[in-house]
Amino acid sequence: MKKTLLSLAILICAVLTVKAQDDDLLPRFSAGFGVGVTTGPQHSGFPAAGSVGLKGEYPIAGSPVCITASVAYQFYVSSDGYNYSYNSNYGESTTGTIASFVPVMAGARVYVNKLFFEGDVGASFNLNSGKSYTAQKVAPILSPSIGYGFRFGSSQKIGLDLSLSYETRLEKTQTPSDPSTVSPYISGYGAYNLVAFHVAFSLGL
Repeated sequence: MKKTLLSLAILICAVLTVKAQDDDLLPRFSAGFGVGVTTGPQHSGFPAAGSVGLKGEYPIAGSPVCITASVAYQFYVSSDGYNYSYNSNYGESTTGTIASFVPVMAGARVYVNKLFFEGDVGASFNLNSGKSYTAQKVAPILSPSIGYGFRFGSSQKIGLDLSLSYETRLEKTQTPSDPSTVSPYISGYGAYNLVAFHVAFSLGL
């Protein structure tokens, strides 16, 4: 029975791989945005997050795999939101705050027909000034995701990618040595984790 199940699993994987290879993959360039919720140590101070970014895909010939490279602007919104206003008498005024980062990543995307699985790893650069939100100016970041790529027209060049991802800016949990220099929205330094839904519009090259 175990051998039968193993053989069936191997057969299913082989069929899916062949189907994935039936369609020629194009190099693609995409632009999109993501919205999500924060998990982990920064959830209470920055419960919501989002991003806008660019991504390139380059297919490996004869396989369902594409090499990816991406850059984005990623932001975490404080628990009381963020609002900016300007008054000619009193000048600028803000409530709330935003923690901002730029993740630069590389990875691989594997297609099974139009379904895809992706893993990315790279570096996250801190853009924040003033009171700090992180102990690290640059920290490692990784992101596994699953999604579906819609392709339109006979050329299949126009695309729409929908995906769900988990993203984490890895940082050691620690207590700031001088709390007065730290944003009041964080209780301590630690990882910024995000579960996000992404929408990206792509063009085959």
